[in-house]
Amino acid sequence: MNVEVASLGFLSVLPWGAFLILLFPGKNTVQRIFLVLLALFLGYLSTEIVLKLHPIFWPDVKMAAPKRSGHILTQTAHIAFIQAGMMEEFCKGSLIFFAGLLFAFDWKRYTFKKEIVLIGGFVALGFAGVENANYIFNAKEEDRIAMFVGRTIRSSNAHFLINLCFSLAFLKSNFKESKERPVYLFLAFLLAVSQHGLFNFFVLPQSRFGGWLSTALFVGIWVWIARDFRAFVREREILDDTPVEAEILENADVRETT
Repeated sequence: MNVEVASLGFLSVLPWGAFLILLFPGKNTVQRIFLVLLALFLGYLSTEIVLKLHPIFWPDVKMAAPKRSGHILTQTAHIAFIQAGMMEEFCKGSLIFFAGLLFAFDWKRYTFKKEIVLIGGFVALGFAGVENANYIFNAKEEDRIAMFVGRTIRSSNAHFLINLCFSLAFLKSNFKESKERPVYLFLAFLLAVSQHGLFNFFVLPQSRFGGWLSTALFVGIWVWIARDFRAFVREREILDDTPVEAEILENADVRETT
């Protein structure tokens, strides 16, 4: 892979990364920059883990061009939900979870901090950047720009939204009973797998109707994330700065947003 392709892979996730940094409350400190760079590296690491695990579970299936045998719907569903959705979301989700425990968890209160959203977003972008670079590299020379645009708008966006939704679930789990939190986070993981699988299921046939369905799906997820981001990241930041008001408004705020 040459520098040009690697640069296109980086540029394909740059708009979404800038979007998250600009919207995220607070100043961009050295610690926050470190967290962003670490998350990007973990995203790259997750691609390496996927590449290592894939031949173990499916030794006869190529990552770039999986062969379909049997009914096209069942094979497409298997590729979308199992080979891609479950495998990739397990690798990304595990790294988000462990990085969150190390860098975005308040061990005194036993709650996740808002920085878990930064970790989730940039792990997704690190993964997407490497994946996009590989697709661009394998494309024909005349198709690389079109591939770059398509991966930037659709694939980077998909990974970004799925893992933002997943990482926001960590913040929402702060308001669950202790015994309910593991189940809640496991359900959040299953949701990420389902979102990833649905996106791939719609786009793998490469039909116009499937493209419309995938677009409609992620417009809905954008609305969902915008609401949760406002409630659990931006407005929660204001409440955290005013402890008295937070104590008074916390219960009402949680009931309204969950």
